Amino acid sequence: MAMELFVVLALETLPNTSQMNELAEKVSIPIVYEAGIDLLDIKGYLPAKVAGRKSGLEIHTSAYDKAAIKLSSFDAQQYQQPVVVTLRWRGDFSEMTSALSTAYLLSEGYGATTFEPQTNTYLSTTELKTSVFSMLDTVK
Repeated sequence: MAMELFVVLALETLPNTSQMNELAEKVSIPIVYEAGIDLLDIKGYLPAKVAGRKSGLEIHTSAYDKAAIKLSSFDAQQYQQPVVVTLRWRGDFSEMTSALSTAYLLSEGYGATTFEPQTNTYLSTTELKTSVFSMLDTVK
């Protein structure tokens, strides 16, 4: 069963994987994405390494109005040209760690908002950070 997170942010702030790698190093998240890929251009699996182990996640980016039906009572007016980055994984713990790490990095560094549809919950940057570091402790 596939799981997913929806991450909303402004198109103008959408980073590439090299920028994500720099931020991950700065905030001590041991994830490294394949470098030099714009998140806007990814339409499928993005390879990554978490704590030195092969991992990755599925990423799709779309205009907010195309994905808005999946988001519960969210007002995207705070973002100019909002986009939704959909992060998917298939139940693998490593892929889940990659997805949560990605959501945390987008939230921490780019002012994104993360929605978890299974529980119909918006996750704060602090909640994402706590989850990521808890999962990374398990990976060790």
